[in-house]
Amino acid sequence: MSFTVSSFRMMKSLVAAAALLVVYAAAQAETVDPVNDAGTDIRQSLTAEGWYQTMRERAPEAHYQGIFVHQAGNESQSVEIVHGTHQGAIWERLLHLDGPVREVIRQGDALYCVYPDRSVEQIQQKGSAPFGNNALGQLKQLQTAYGFRMLGQERIVGRLAMGIQLVPRDKARHVYQMWIDQETFVPLRTELMTLKGEILERYQFAYFSPANSLTADAFSPKTPGIELSSAEQDEVLKSTPEDVIEWRLNWLPVGFADQGAKGHAPKLSARRIYSDGIVMFSVFVEAVDEIKDQGVARVGPTVLSVMHKDWQDQTHRITVVGEIPVATAKRIAESVELM
Repeated sequence: MSFTVSSFRMMKSLVAAAALLVVYAAAQAETVDPVNDAGTDIRQSLTAEGWYQTMRERAPEAHYQGIFVHQAGNESQSVEIVHGTHQGAIWERLLHLDGPVREVIRQGDALYCVYPDRSVEQIQQKGSAPFGNNALGQLKQLQTAYGFRMLGQERIVGRLAMGIQLVPRDKARHVYQMWIDQETFVPLRTELMTLKGEILERYQFAYFSPANSLTADAFSPKTPGIELSSAEQDEVLKSTPEDVIEWRLNWLPVGFADQGAKGHAPKLSARRIYSDGIVMFSVFVEAVDEIKDQGVARVGPTVLSVMHKDWQDQTHRITVVGEIPVATAKRIAESVELM
């Protein structure tokens, strides 16, 4: 299968609903008393690291409804989100409000895509998801690649939020910043920005309403006539002989980890996902009959780098896609070694 910028963006809007939820599923949305047992307001003493860690720790029991706007390059879209828990698992529903009707529904580790033609595809099976309850990375992981700094207080969607910034320690990634609601610790706005200050991507709530609880009906598809059913694992995680290609990266930016090393992908998969706890990139290796579509392109925050290598009388296309700098994507692609 050949991957282009457009095909990756389509995949990203569906499979990486988790990428949308990295921002909004990562914080506790129920009203939380910021005053501890000693009567001290913990917000007064929080560092940037403390704001991040407090937000992350309050993720599992989030309940809220809202509408956020996703801006990437010259494109923007509005998405309705419902987030909460049901039977001890995280449930979410995303509804795209612009263009063709698309929904992404999460029930624990199971992730379903509802397409405009009303077809349904389960793209993750329970127990197989690389996106756990804590979508954002642990503080220790992030500190190897980012420095933390405070940005100060700002008013967003009628609520006071504290801004923090994650500044990369190298040039292999972008700056990430978020504004965290001071009452609920939910990030109300996040931005991905180049080292030169160009905003590549922004998620921001236009409407945000915390809730004490949500019924199961709140997470049901809004598309009429849709029923969700759990598929068998071999139907969800399809593989073919082309998926088993042994290769490795000879260079990986500091802080990024192979998600396959955690059991989220076949060890010899032709497709692998890497994350530094904030952003992800994917590497695809496939055998092809001819060289085409080689080069580098960027659409909004998404960079695509394609190159070809010959191995054992067979040409292989190497594709790197993700929200990383162009130079980083090119160096990763060049470092792929077929084995």
